[in-house]
Amino acid sequence: MDAADFVIGNLTAQIAAYQQVAATMRDGLTTLPDEERAEIEEAASILRQVRSGSTRPLLPLSVVRNAAP
Repeated sequence: MDAADFVIGNLTAQIAAYQQVAATMRDGLTTLPDEERAEIEEAASILRQVRSGSTRPLLPLSVVRNAAP
């Protein structure tokens, strides 16, 4: 890669931080009672469905061409 070392180091640190957060969350889920874990998994599933089927209206875009001088 042609990126500066500090950029690669920063991105590597961010990835490691996200991995640590994910591991902490997974560990926390394993300690929950089955009922609570099922509720959390159901809520996460619903959120994923809502986010993937977003029906936000798109702005109308059109191409504007300048007339040749």
